[in-house]
Amino acid sequence: MDDDTVLARALAMAVEAEPDFELVGMAETLAEGRALIRKHLDVLLVDLGLPDGDGLELLPPLRGLGGERCKALVFSVFGDGRTVVRAIENGADGYVLKGADAHEAIAAIRAVLAGGAPISPAVAGHILSRVRGAAPSRGGGTETFSLTPREVAVLEQLAKGLSFKEVASVEGISYHTVTDHVKAIYRKLSVNSRGEAVYEALHHGLIDLGK
Repeated sequence: MDDDTVLARALAMAVEAEPDFELVGMAETLAEGRALIRKHLDVLLVDLGLPDGDGLELLPPLRGLGGERCKALVFSVFGDGRTVVRAIENGADGYVLKGADAHEAIAAIRAVLAGGAPISPAVAGHILSRVRGAAPSRGGGTETFSLTPREVAVLEQLAKGLSFKEVASVEGISYHTVTDHVKAIYRKLSVNSRGEAVYEALHHGLIDLGK
């Protein structure tokens, strides 16, 4: 039994041990994954290095099957900025490095279900370095985005991994107001996910996570 299979089964056991979770199925190949995404899923755990292809190939058909509400959480040994950005651009809602213990894995699943964007600290360091290296200085880009100060504040909190409920508490606004701001942010940045919004905002110098 190879290491990937051992890790996958350990993660499956951790999921099954949670009383409010249900393991719908496991797929060890891309072909099996295509069958799995036809089931009703709340979270799809994706491995990039499958024997017969890249796990990210499952995301477009997942969305095409009406899976917009299904969260996609990547578990991978690859933690470089380029791979993480590619995952986000393909619709991943979170990115966790393989080797995370069961507690961290379950916490990441719960975070993504709550609207968060869990990213392993080591991965975050790589992606921020990559984005900052390519980003123009604030106000120095050729594109302009009409984000309001409140939308910028909400986006900065989302970039830190806070759930919509936590953002509402921090900003002193209602949950529904947060969702309205997020919809406006997505529209103005021409994106469809939190990960894409954060990436675009960092790339164009719209938010500052160093505060």
